[in-house]
Amino acid sequence: MTLNILLLDDNPDDRALARCELERNLPGCAIGEAGDRAAWERELQSGLRVDIVITDFQMRWVTGLDILKQVKAFDAQLPVIMFTATGTQEIAVEAMKLGLDDYVIKSPRHYARLPVAVRTCLDRKEIRARAIRSETRLAALLENIQLGVFRMSLDGRLEEANRAFWTMLGGDPSAPDSLRHPLLDQVAGRLPQLQAVSDAAELQAELGASDEAGRFYVVKLVRVKVNGHDAIDGIVEDATSLRRAGAEIHRLNAELEQRIVERTRQLQEANEALETFGFSVSHDLREPLRTIQGYAAALRQDLSARDFGNFEQYVDRINAIARRIDLMVSDLLEFARLSRAEICTDLLPLRDVVNDAGASLQGEPAYQAADIQVDVPEDLMVRAHRAVLVQALANLLANAVKFVRPDTHAAVQVVARAHGRTVRIEVQDNGIGMADEARARVFNVFERLHGEEEYPGTGIGLAIVKKGVERMNGSVGVEAAPGVGSNFWIELPNA
Repeated sequence: MTLNILLLDDNPDDRALARCELERNLPGCAIGEAGDRAAWERELQSGLRVDIVITDFQMRWVTGLDILKQVKAFDAQLPVIMFTATGTQEIAVEAMKLGLDDYVIKSPRHYARLPVAVRTCLDRKEIRARAIRSETRLAALLENIQLGVFRMSLDGRLEEANRAFWTMLGGDPSAPDSLRHPLLDQVAGRLPQLQAVSDAAELQAELGASDEAGRFYVVKLVRVKVNGHDAIDGIVEDATSLRRAGAEIHRLNAELEQRIVERTRQLQEANEALETFGFSVSHDLREPLRTIQGYAAALRQDLSARDFGNFEQYVDRINAIARRIDLMVSDLLEFARLSRAEICTDLLPLRDVVNDAGASLQGEPAYQAADIQVDVPEDLMVRAHRAVLVQALANLLANAVKFVRPDTHAAVQVVARAHGRTVRIEVQDNGIGMADEARARVFNVFERLHGEEEYPGTGIGLAIVKKGVERMNGSVGVEAAPGVGSNFWIELPNA
């Protein structure tokens, strides 16, 4: 029987290295890959027909914890392995609490542990499945003296109960048919559903009801076989105190949160922004270095085996990744420079600035092939720093001609108008657009909405635009929808 593995990672090189190790050690396995949100959603819609899921922790479109929650909600018994280099011990502990089956560090010397983790998880899954089936049948034989325990026939007749049951609900143990209680009415309402299943492990119902005295009880039901006959076993718990305590805690927490939310909002936002920036820088700069290490290890392994079939491919990938690191560092230095440099603004003719931005892109084939229309009045002035505004507009124009569908000719229009004491500059395109939830984070450092294979880049360009414009006392934003293009705008003073 074929072992089906789903590999989630937004780094194509990490996926390739993981696939290589898995196929080497798990012959005949079938490996599916998901590198972006669309591919993952297709897997979910198809019913997640896999034996195990291997996911990175930090992906640009989702975290490994979110993937773990979705998988366990879909099938709690489906094994999940987190294979990452960015997780912390705290994250690993949280993931284990959510049902993570294994946690493998992503590094060249740990790739060999990945197939071992796969085998171990699948073995544990089978053992767990057998244990669940056994524990379900054994549960009918156990009696907890602190809880009410009863057995009922499938037609609703109370057959037996312990002393705690009668103490909680009242009634005469010698005449069980005489007992009347709202909780038993709810149990009777669930009997048709319980009668429809044939295995005790397939259904467990949890009900709650209050009696006339205001006490709240919870009952758990399971269908079992007793001496070859089907029956319903139930455990009743008096949850009155717990429910009241929970309601009081909820009320107190709501009051406390209301008191402190305004006092902590600004501090939380600042801390979150700093933490996100630091994590993004660490993750996105270390990721290509780790990939180079992986290719270097693969080269060493192939050289030892005198296998030169992938030699040129690995060297080309290392060179390409090195160039990307250099570009990322350059962009990051530019972002840092904009954060601390003194920026003096002057009144500038906006039409000249737009022309300079276009001239800086004349060497780019995508820009030369695009249809660029400029609608900026000759006499329109804007208060800005010339070099910073030229760079910001060049970044927006470069994105406008890059993020288009393969079968679409890029068409871009630059429009500017004065609105009172400000000037609004818009770069409108006919590209791929973006979803509403992406607009709030598209200006973050290292924020990428698409995979490197589809649309290459560093993920810093729009962050540079935002930082530069804000340093000139302006603001930026975007209006977009998936598939219908985007309208990035900049607003700056005109006096």
